[in-house]
Amino acid sequence: MAKDLTRAITHEHYGKAESGLQKYYHKVEKIIYHTPRQFTKESIEKGGVFNFASDEFMTQPDTSNGLPFIVGGSSLSSLLALFFLLKEELGTPGTVYVCIAVTALIFSIIYYFTKPPKESILNRRDGLVTMEGALYQPNITMRFKNVIFCFSTGGENGLGAYKLEAIRPNNYTFAMFHASGKDCYYDMSFYVWYMDKNRPLPPGSAFDTFRQRDFERRKEEGFPRPLYMSNVPTPEATPEQQKERERFWKEEFLEKDGVLMRHFTSSGVDK
Repeated sequence: MAKDLTRAITHEHYGKAESGLQKYYHKVEKIIYHTPRQFTKESIEKGGVFNFASDEFMTQPDTSNGLPFIVGGSSLSSLLALFFLLKEELGTPGTVYVCIAVTALIFSIIYYFTKPPKESILNRRDGLVTMEGALYQPNITMRFKNVIFCFSTGGENGLGAYKLEAIRPNNYTFAMFHASGKDCYYDMSFYVWYMDKNRPLPPGSAFDTFRQRDFERRKEEGFPRPLYMSNVPTPEATPEQQKERERFWKEEFLEKDGVLMRHFTSSGVDK
């Protein structure tokens, strides 16, 4: 039996901060900006960026072990360096540094063995997304349309900038959302394309097994129009499917001054 990846909604919105966050300077709108990276069946089986993919759900590996390993490893390395290289007394600043490093090391060990289960789930079927909670906080499940995404600013040298993040509704911290794209706009393109269940599945052999079933579902529903805008074509798997779907809606692009303008959908003529 397949694992049930349905999770109950924990948050509907962002509370009193909703209006301010909607105007957030670093906000990334839900648009298919570019043709995103293609995921192969082999890459999913290896458990890289995603470790499960179907026409209904996608999951990402638990990355919560990274924090204790990075913090704990850095603390342990610095303590060992001090122990072997220090030739004189620590003094007050050194003592404070050691106390901080020891505390960080102890916290990392405790957190590694006591942290709650972490999940990252895309529920295309129901339009839900589950993100990892911060530290000991439980996972968060919201409607994808209500999640506010933004990009990271990185350091002064720009390292780590323009990574896609979701704002958590319980404490307004950030949960990383990556799909191995060039930047946040490529990653957002993948998430929107996948989560727009009125469009065909994104390109990539990871979804080939499910394309016919997904097409039949949309056909039975009367090919409802897309939920989100796109700057690039999102065609069906075959010309025959494309022709049948375009009886209900189609994508049209206008080029102006060498720039491909955002598409709009229009009803096809059902003869």
